[in-house]
This record gives sequence, C-alpha cells and structure tokens, in this order.
Amino acid sequence: MDLFTPVVEEAAQHPNFSTILKWPNGFNCDVLNEWARDFVDRDGKFVREFQTTFDSCFWELCLFAVLKHFGLSVDFSFPAPDFVVTDHGGMNIEATVASHAQGSSPEHAKKGAPIPADLNEFNRQVILRIRNSIDAKHRKFTDSYSALDHVKGRPFILAVTAFDNPYAILACQRDVEAVLYGYYVDEERFLQEGGQLRGQYLGIVKKDSGSPVPLAIFGNKDFEWLSAVMFSSCATWGKIRALSSDPNPKITFRTVKHNLTGVKAHASAARKAEYNESLLDGLRIYHNPSATHQLDKSIFRHKDVFQSYYSEQDKDWVYEDRDGLLLFRTVQTVLWKGARHVEAKKEI
Repeated sequence: MDLFTPVVEEAAQHPNFSTILKWPNGFNCDVLNEWARDFVDRDGKFVREFQTTFDSCFWELCLFAVLKHFGLSVDFSFPAPDFVVTDHGGMNIEATVASHAQGSSPEHAKKGAPIPADLNEFNRQVILRIRNSIDAKHRKFTDSYSALDHVKGRPFILAVTAFDNPYAILACQRDVEAVLYGYYVDEERFLQEGGQLRGQYLGIVKKDSGSPVPLAIFGNKDFEWLSAVMFSSCATWGKIRALSSDPNPKITFRTVKHNLTGVKAHASAARKAEYNESLLDGLRIYHNPSATHQLDKSIFRHKDVFQSYYSEQDKDWVYEDRDGLLLFRTVQTVLWKGARHVEAKKEI
C-alpha cells in the first residue's frame, strides 16, 4: 500500500499530508510504512482517505501497529468493525476520532493558534466532541454491528482519540475520563487559586445552547455493550518523529509525564539522540465495569500502558500506572537546506 504517492490533486490534500510532501523525510515514512505493513485496504479507499482526511486513517494505522506489537491477529475478511481480532476468543475494535466542530479551528491549524485562555471552557468543548464521537459509534453498534455473528458474544472496544482543535493534546486524559466516569479535575481553579488539586464528580456538561449532556457513560445501561475504551493523546505525527531513526541533531522533544508523588508533572526536554519513546507510550485502556462482555486485562498489559478497571475481588478500582507515564509531547525540528537555516517547525 503506497501511502505517499499523491492520488488526489494538491487542492484536495489534507494539510498534514501536504506538509509531509513539502518536507519529505524517508525516516518518518519508514515508520508509517512499518505500521501499515500487512494492513488490508478492504474497500480500496484507504490511501485516498489518508491523503484527504488524514487523522482517522493515521489513528487506524497506529492502532494496527499496537495490535501487531501485542501479537494480535486481525481478520480483514470482515468489512466491519475496523479490527476483528481473532486471538483470546475474539474481540472487535472500532476506531473513532473526535473532530472539530463546524466553524471551529481544526487540529492542523496550529500556527498562530492562541493557547486556551480557560481550561474549563477548553475541556468542555473537548468533552462534547469526544462524547459526540462515542454517541455516533453507539448508534452504529445498535443499528448494525450488534447483529453481526463475529461481534455477538465478544468484547467490543472503542479506540478514541481527539483531533478536535490545535491544542487537543493539552487535554491529556482529563476529558475522556470525564466522559467515561464523570471524573474531572478542575485545573483552571487550581491555577487561579492554588490549594489542593483534587478530582470531582461531573455529571453533565452543557452545550452552547445550554442543553445538558450526561457524562459517566460507564454507569449507563445503554453502554453495557462497550467493553473498554482505548485512548491516546500522543498518537500524533510526533510519535512518528520519536520512533524514527532520523539523525538530525536539531530535533527537540518536550514532554510532560505523570508524577505519582506530587501535583506538579515531570517536564523535560531532550534532543533526539537522547530521547526515548515507545509505540505504546501514552496508550490508556479504560475498562467498563458494567460491560456485558469484559475485556481480559492481561491482553494489553505493559509497563507503558495505563489501565483502569474495577476489581470485584478487592471491591475497589485498580490503576495500572507508574511514575513517568507519558501524558503529552511536542516536537520542534530545525530544518536546514545545505548550510542555510530554513525554519523551526513545531509538531505535536
């Protein structure tokens, strides 16, 4: 599958794909080609969609790479859902992306985009976009997937990520946890007032119209079909940059990582030669305690993967977490043409 030879005119290309063509880098292409190895374009549209819509296709390829990392086999003979996994008794994974609302700035419009002035308002919007994407898949499952023989009686996982605004990565896990559990941390209040940084229960968020949208879908009987949610705020082009063997010494990675012993996260910066990031860094698995078909917790267990689930034995929540888990990362690359400096390019 040739992802990089243009099959659409320049005017139809997604800005992210256009950037790849503008700054060709074989080291980056090698990583994405490896992700795509053995991926089957079932309807013959994937390359065109990759070049015109980009985000959802990129997310699918990242997920496929994760499945291969864990040695999981995908049966592409089924037209849907996205990944029919045949191991461990079988499971189904559907990918979805929270995209920007009509009239708002898309994820790729980073240059000159202002940093969010109010984290609560920023998070409200991201929460709504994630909830919208999950609701769309809920309707798809109810109307279509639930009747499929290879779906019946098996765990069903939604793989979600947010590409809904230029600063989507700043949300990290906050907004998806609000959607799934109603758990929310008011960092805006902490930044303004200080004190202790604590979580709280958030039952609803309101649309711009003022109508309420309920959260905590894992406590909702309508979502008992949903076994787990896979999520990552780090599945961006920066992941490709981190995994590539690009020898450019002018690549700098800035990261924020989980601090289990304090409020302040671990922040650091490193040049490419000293920076390490795995494919799995940033991946989070949230298990639905009310699911009809539970996902085996051992399938995606790894030191770089966060997992959350309820233990019936201990009657308490279990968080497979560690100090230093990646929350988000930015990449800055100084581009050169011969001996002449061209520009510094920031990627997330």
